Order: sequence, then structure tokens, then C-alpha cells
Amino acid sequence: MEEVIVEPGEGLPSQIFKERYARTAEETWVEACERVAEHIANAEDNGKRTIYKEKFAKELKSNRFMPGGRIWYGSGRSVAQLLNCFVVPGHDSREGWGKLLYDTCVISGTGGGIGANFSDVRGRGFAIKGTGGVSTGAVSLMKMQDSISNELRQGGGRRAALMQCLNVNHPDILEFLEVKLDKGELNNANISIVMNIDSEEFANKVKNDEDIELEFNGLKTGETISAKWLWNKLIENAYNSGDPGILNGYFANKMNNISYYESLISTNPCGEIWLGAYDCCCLGNLVLPRFVVDGKFDWDQFDETVRIGVRFLDNVLTINDFPLPEIKEKCHYNRRVGLGVMGLHTMLLELGLTYGSEEGLAFIDKLFHIMKNTSYDESITLAAEKGPFPGYRPDFLKSNFVKGLKPALRNKIKHHGIRNCALLTVPPTGTTSMVSGNGVSSGIESLFAPAYYRRVRASDEMGRDYYYQELVITDEYKKFGELAVGAYDITLDDHLKTQAVIQKHIDNAVSKTINIPAEFPMEDLKDKLLEYLPHVKGMTIYRQGSKGLEPLEHIPVDKVKELLAEEHAKGNIEDQSIMDCVSGVCTI
Repeated sequence: MEEVIVEPGEGLPSQIFKERYARTAEETWVEACERVAEHIANAEDNGKRTIYKEKFAKELKSNRFMPGGRIWYGSGRSVAQLLNCFVVPGHDSREGWGKLLYDTCVISGTGGGIGANFSDVRGRGFAIKGTGGVSTGAVSLMKMQDSISNELRQGGGRRAALMQCLNVNHPDILEFLEVKLDKGELNNANISIVMNIDSEEFANKVKNDEDIELEFNGLKTGETISAKWLWNKLIENAYNSGDPGILNGYFANKMNNISYYESLISTNPCGEIWLGAYDCCCLGNLVLPRFVVDGKFDWDQFDETVRIGVRFLDNVLTINDFPLPEIKEKCHYNRRVGLGVMGLHTMLLELGLTYGSEEGLAFIDKLFHIMKNTSYDESITLAAEKGPFPGYRPDFLKSNFVKGLKPALRNKIKHHGIRNCALLTVPPTGTTSMVSGNGVSSGIESLFAPAYYRRVRASDEMGRDYYYQELVITDEYKKFGELAVGAYDITLDDHLKTQAVIQKHIDNAVSKTINIPAEFPMEDLKDKLLEYLPHVKGMTIYRQGSKGLEPLEHIPVDKVKELLAEEHAKGNIEDQSIMDCVSGVCTI
């Protein structure tokens, strides 16, 4: 069979590949795929290196499987740190503070992102018995970490990515809520509230206007706060600035496969993986549009690529050069991987399905159900070959997520164990989806817009700068017409339904941005997010224009056809083919 090679497209995809992932400016896509495949296949023994080098290279060259950016960058180097991100603990002592700051410097220096939950730090003003002083609180330590991140970025290195979070019932929760929006601090971090209490009980407290008790390390402080006021403040801030996010730690731990020996404390900076202290993100993604052939999904090829992807990521953990000994120990003990997807919306378009529709959701449900079962089956096969993850115990079968697997898989786990404590995630795939080509949407996100105005800067004859708007009609709209809905065309309910349907089949977490129009009623947002809170492991809201002037202005899908007619009448559009296919599927 002829080898399939899908290279990055011309322009930005090729530029990103050359600048971020290629070893040299001369390295080709095929050469890079061979380099990565060879490096990852080094984890194989018993004469299997050549076999799996070829299998890995085949999936990479065809762009059916796209590893995380660190894997592309690091493979083949003498010190190969291939992991995207980590979670570190924050302890309530001088030594603990110093260790967190040390960990931040070391991990950021290897290109890794960092998540940290600061809830183990006592609240501002709490007594310190050893010295007779008082604590400056959790937010104080956050500022120190944020400052380190800023200096690392200003020093010319890659910008350190941070997730800073705090439990919803921590004594410093009010200070944390106002520190970014009201005080303009922590600007190098994503910040999130951790819902560490039963999210359904919290929702009821909000509805009934009841109080929650503040506590530190399980000890009640005697102080309370209105759950309704807190929820309103949280959503108002997110509505106005995009921060904070909401992390459902209660649900994440309820579904935690290894709850019998470890709690999950924070996500990575983008929110796609819940982790315990010193655990890691080991990421790679299936490029979903590659499995659509002549308008039909190729389930056999999907099965094969899922299995190769699981083995590939497990190998990464075997050969990786870890930034800290604590991380190496934890990652080898858990062997957590994150097989995700990109191009979900592009795939739906090629199948003739609308994002958010009942038919689209039904297909998504089927897709992730099959991906879940196949991934777990392959991890069981790896356990039989290489041994289960060291933390595996029969209690693994009692986890709420594993209870949802089909009986045949549970029986196989009982007999062979499983190689990885968790297997699946949905990351945002920003640059890797760009490298995959202009026709691959990011993660599970919808297209930004079917058409948009781009704000362009220019200079007049006197050298003075000015701005003008340029109309852009996307290739997706030209090809698929009004199927190509944008992020603001999709209802809030359908955004949330999509995330909730996928989360059912994901043992880690799902990274998704919920886009809402600028005029969306805030009260409706509060009610709808409260309704879906118990069913997802995290929420990120972005209201149009909430972060200031945007370079792109979305055009609603139901306005594009009318706009094109107006522009054509004015003589601004000469390409008649755009006008001919605005109501259906057409070729480009």
C-alpha cells in the first residue's frame, strides 16, 4: 500500500513547524516524523524497536496522530524533556514555599507548564505558632510564583504557563477573586476556583441562598460566606474578564481511577488533565478529519491509530528526561497519559453534521465511547506485555469511571491489570492543529466564525498609522455553507452539552472554551453554568470583547449570505463561486 504523507500546509503551518518543531531549518516533515518515531521506539525491547519505529512513523507522516509540541521539539536531543505540563504542591511552611518556587524555576526552564493548588497555605492573618507572626496568605505565594514567571519570560525564555487555583471554601477566597480583575495582578497565570465540595450541594446552597463554611486543611474557621454571593461574584468576574475558571475538583476526584491512594489537587494550565502532586501531562492527539473518507468515518483505521497512540504515549513516559526526581517517581508509578483529539468540528463538517445538533452530539457520543473502550483495551494489552502501572491494585476496578466500562474490559483488567492509571483527555491543541493544516479545527472547539472582519494596520503617505477592516470568508464556509457555524452561533446550552457528552468518556478532563456573545444576559449564564456544574470537571467562559479590542470581529452565520450579496452588489466581491455555494456543500 502506498505510504500516506500529509505535510503541513504552506504559510503559517509550515512556519510554525520549522520554528518550533523541526530540529533544523532544513529538516523536512518526513525527516522529523522519522526522528520522533525512532526516539519514541527506543522504549521498546525484545526486537520490537524497528517494528514500532515504522508503525509510529506511519501514523505521524499521515498526520493521523499528532504528538504534543514538546515531543516534536525534544525527540532526538541529548536531554529530551517531552512532557507538556506538571502539577506541584504548595506547602504551609517556609521550606514548602521555597520548594514550590524552586520547582517553578526548574520546570519552566525545561518548557513545562505548571499547575498548583494553594489551598494548603493558611489564610492571611492566621497565626504562625513557631515564630509568633502571622501568615501573609495563599495569594501572597501566588504573587511570588507569578513574579518568577514574569522574570523567566522577560529573560528571553519561553513564557512560563501557570495555573493557580484555590478551593472555593478557603479563607482567602475573597482576596483571590479580586486579585486579578480588580487589582490587575497575577497576569502571567490562569486562575481558577476549585469546587472541592459536592457541586450538587453547592448548587442547592446557591439556589437557597445558604452559607458555606470556610476551612483550612479540614478545620473550620468559624467564618461563613453566602454561596449565592460567591457564585455571583465568580460568574461576574468571568463574564467581564474571562477569569476565573471553575475547576470541579469534587467531580474529578469522584471519578478518579486511583482515589484509593491519591487525590487530584489541580489541573495543568489549560485544564485538560487533573493531577496529583508531581504528576505530568503526556499528550498526543488523533487528527479526526483524517479518518473521514468519501464522507464516511473509517472506524477500522481509527481503531488502529488509537492503539498506536496509546503505546506511543506510554513509551514517552519510559524514555523521558524528567525535570525533578519527584516527577520521575510519580510518573513511572502512575503512568498517566492523555490521548486526545483535534479537528472535531472539521470532522463533523465533512460528515455533513452541524456542531451542537442532535445528530452531531449522537455521533460524538459514539466516537468517544469507542475511543474509550479501544484505549482501555490497548492499555490492558500493554499491561499483559510490559506489566501494569506500579500503583495498580484491584481497587482500581471500584473507581466510578472504570465501573462504566463494558464488562468484558473490566474482566480483562481483573486478569491482566492495566498499563496506565488514566488514558484520555481533550487538550486545546492550538499550534499543533495549525501545523496539521488550515483545515483542522482546534481540539473540540468550534470554528471561530464562518466569516469575519479582520482589523488591519496600515500607514498613509505621511507615515501615520491607521486601521481598516478586511472581510474574510473562511474556506469552511465556501465549502460547507451554513453548516459552518461559528463559536458565537452555537447556543450556550449546546456548547455545554457537547462538553458534558464528551466528559462522560474521558477519564482525565476536557479543555473547552464556552463562547458567549457580548450581550448575553449574565443572569442566564449564572443559571445555566450552575445546572451543568456537576457534570463537567472544569468550565472556562469567554464573553465576546471581555478582554478588550479584538483583532477579529465575528459575523453570524445567518448574516453571511446577506453580507456577501451586499458586497457583491457593491463590486467588492468578484469571485462568483462564493455566491454560488452559500446555501449548501460545494467544492473548493
